[in-house]
This record gives sequence, C-alpha cells and structure tokens, in this order.
Amino acid sequence: MKRERFRHLRGDSRLFPFAARTALRRRQRRAARLLRTAGIAALCLAGVLVVRESLLRGGQPDAPRAAAVTPAPTETVAPIPVRAATVDALAATEAQDEAAHASPAPQPTAGPEQTARILPRYRELYEQNPDLVGWLRMEGTRIDYPVVQVPGDNSSYLRRGFDRLYSTGGTLFLDGRCVLGGPGRGGTANALIYGHNMANGSMFADLVLYRQESFYREHPTFTFDTLTREGTWQIVAAVDTVLGADALPYYTFFDAADRAEWQRRVDAILALSLYDTGVAPEYGDELLTLSTCGETSAATDRRFAVLAVRIETGGQE
Repeated sequence: MKRERFRHLRGDSRLFPFAARTALRRRQRRAARLLRTAGIAALCLAGVLVVRESLLRGGQPDAPRAAAVTPAPTETVAPIPVRAATVDALAATEAQDEAAHASPAPQPTAGPEQTARILPRYRELYEQNPDLVGWLRMEGTRIDYPVVQVPGDNSSYLRRGFDRLYSTGGTLFLDGRCVLGGPGRGGTANALIYGHNMANGSMFADLVLYRQESFYREHPTFTFDTLTREGTWQIVAAVDTVLGADALPYYTFFDAADRAEWQRRVDAILALSLYDTGVAPEYGDELLTLSTCGETSAATDRRFAVLAVRIETGGQE
C-alpha cells in the first residue's frame, strides 16, 4: 500500500517513505548548491561588466595625444572661418555638376583614406584595432571616442568595445556604406556615424544636448579626425524624427545622382531642424551626420541626429 502511495519517490528500503524523503532532500540540496553557484557567477559577471562600463570606459581607449614631432617648415594656411550664411547650391553650372559625378560611385574598400599615411597620434590605436577610421570629440559633452567601421556590416560593434570584447554601449561606428573624404576625395557625399544613447551618459547620450539651441550657440563646432586628416565641423541642423516618418530620411542619405537630388536631400534635413543655425552646406561640401536613438530605451523608434559640414582641414593630405 505504502509502495504504491510513494511509488514516485522510488525508495529502496523497508522505511520506504523515510528513504525516499532523504533522497529527495539530497537532490534538493544539490540543486540549491548549483543555483547558488550560478547566482554567484552571474553576480561576478555583472560586477565585471559594471567595472568595465564605468571604470574602463566600456573597452574604449583614452583620447590619443598629439605626437611630439618637430614640424618641418611649411607655408602657414589661415583657418577657414565658421560660416554664417546660406549659399544657393543650385547656382553653379551644369558642367561643374557633370564633372563632380564623372566617376562611378565609390565602394567602401576603395577610398583614398585607407591608403594614405596615418597621423602619428592614431598609429598605435590603429595597430590595436585596424577597424579604426577616426576620432570624434565634442566640447561640452562626454563624447570623446574612437570611430570604427566594418564595410558592409553595421552590426559588428553594436555590443562590442574598441577592444572587441562585449560592451553594452558598443562603439561609435561609421555606416558600412560610407567612404570618408567627401566627393572631392572619392568619398560619399554624406558620412553617417551611429552610437547608442546610453542611460549612463556614455557613447552618444550627450548628443541630444543639441536639442537646445542655447547649447548649439555655445558649441557650434566639433572635431572629427580621420586617420589621415584632422577636421573641424560646423553644426548645420539638429533633427528629431521617427523611423519611417520622413519621405527623405537622413539615414538613407549617402550620395546623390546629381546636384538637384543632393539639394533635395539637404533641404529635407534642414526643414526638420529644431532651430535655424543660419548655415547650409554648399554642393560638393563634405557632410557628416551623427545619429542616435531619441530616447535611452533600445526599443524606441525615435531618432535624433545632427548634420554638420567640414569647415577646416588639417594634418596630412
């Protein structure tokens, strides 16, 4: 009777219920030990990730210092002043338009930026990770990071640090369809750099400060150096939007077939700007767009972006 009653416990002694309970408790203690071990391991992993994200910058390197090199005597070139007026890009001749687009559209592996000499300050970083394509720094924010690119692949650094290990914040990355340098150097007309809007303030979290016109007025420019050229960039527009809401979204603007299409794409971005900067790029300028989520939640379809134009070039050519 008892054996049938406690058959599911599978005891094997005369004191069947007692033996079965003992075996059951032994299994329960073993399961509890495994759960405790798994919990401790999970806590340790979480601790490592917290330390990595907070103290080790999520696997991001510190900003490189300029190499102490005595420059050779060269001709001094006055910096280009910040623009203060809009220019009609459609005023140039059709001949100039045809000349600008005489060559076929560039491919990510064929840009001149990849074959020119690397600036001394970025050589060590490039040796650590050859996916490096530049360094972005914005005054008044915590944005001071390397930018990487894997041509044709926009997922590699979504959750990987510059050291290529897991990081919740990922790394700032250039869209895999872009070529740096601008139309005049065989690059795409507009380069897009993406970054997460992290709740801890890292990556592109501070980019949304440009929603405020007052912040823009205090910080109208930033620096983005490629591996071969130093560069200062002027903010043109700050845009809040939702995925799929725009007829000509900024995140699909890489190149244009002709001057008219280029102008339509630029005008579409300017029309969405949160405020008027009084600045508009000219046809043939090198454009750069910085893009992030409009909110810190990863599930949101909101996007925030700033469009900028290069106003100063330095370093090696």
